[in-house]
Amino acid sequence: MPDDIIRQNIIDSLRKNPGIDTSKIHVEVKNGEVILKGKADTEIEKQNSGKIARSVAGVSKVENHLHIDLGIIHALTSLAAHIQGDIIKEDDDKET
Repeated sequence: MPDDIIRQNIIDSLRKNPGIDTSKIHVEVKNGEVILKGKADTEIEKQNSGKIARSVAGVSKVENHLHIDLGIIHALTSLAAHIQGDIIKEDDDKET
């Protein structure tokens, strides 16, 4: 199968997954070997992108070079964990 067809099939498959932001992912294919470059919002998004690419017909190898983009999702997760920690600490202080 030609590399350009494989590339398009990977992009189409990635777009079908609502948890993947394809606007930040660049797909390169050479002789059936795929390189994913760009950014993912989470480790799960990165892993799922690699799995999806591997599942496409004609792919012989996938190198996942996506970097985790520590953007808004990371900031909100960190903030939520911090708030939760403060609440637990307040509860512990009340019990003492």
